[in-house]
Amino acid sequence: MDILSLHQSEDLSVVVHEDLKKLVRSKGGRIALALPGGRSASLLIHAILMLEPAELNRIDLYLVDERLEGELNLDTLLAAGLGSAIEQGVFLSSQLHIPAVGCTLSHIKFDRVYLGIGEDGHFASLFPGSWPEQTEEQVILVEESPKPPKRRATLSYTGFLQLAHHCPVYLLFLGKAKQEALARLTGGTEGATTLPCAFFRDQHFDATIVTDIKEGSA
Repeated sequence: MDILSLHQSEDLSVVVHEDLKKLVRSKGGRIALALPGGRSASLLIHAILMLEPAELNRIDLYLVDERLEGELNLDTLLAAGLGSAIEQGVFLSSQLHIPAVGCTLSHIKFDRVYLGIGEDGHFASLFPGSWPEQTEEQVILVEESPKPPKRRATLSYTGFLQLAHHCPVYLLFLGKAKQEALARLTGGTEGATTLPCAFFRDQHFDATIVTDIKEGSA
């Protein structure tokens, strides 16, 4: 698993934008990007909205998990600039897809997946103890999340296998609080049962670790 080191977390926007420019030039038709909620979402939205209008028109965004109570991850995306882009007509609300329990999130495979990794190694709303799940549904209900809010709709492990196994997946370890989780993943001794993000290593995804954590930092 490759590691991409950032000087600071804000550099993520530049890296993502440059990659997306290459992608839109090399691929015709629709482009499907999977996004997390949380603090990294604003950096990703910033990178996406730097695309030219004709390029942006080809982008479909898929939120990989959504809170079912309290402040929504959708609100995070809208506040990061997507809401203004929709109001201005440079991005259509129909280009944004939100997971709903029991519904298929996407019928087309993703071209890029960006996932914020939690301090416990979780991604989307797949927390320690969730692997292996016994479902064929793309989107599942989480009713007892270990971090608030308790109720969430998340893309399942099955969903990630169906939609993201062929494309680059970027695991975002941003901030010193993620240092232990990063060390656990690169240590290679844990599986997805205790460290969910190890799923991408063990299932042989094209995954890259992206981090602003400096080696040896306290």
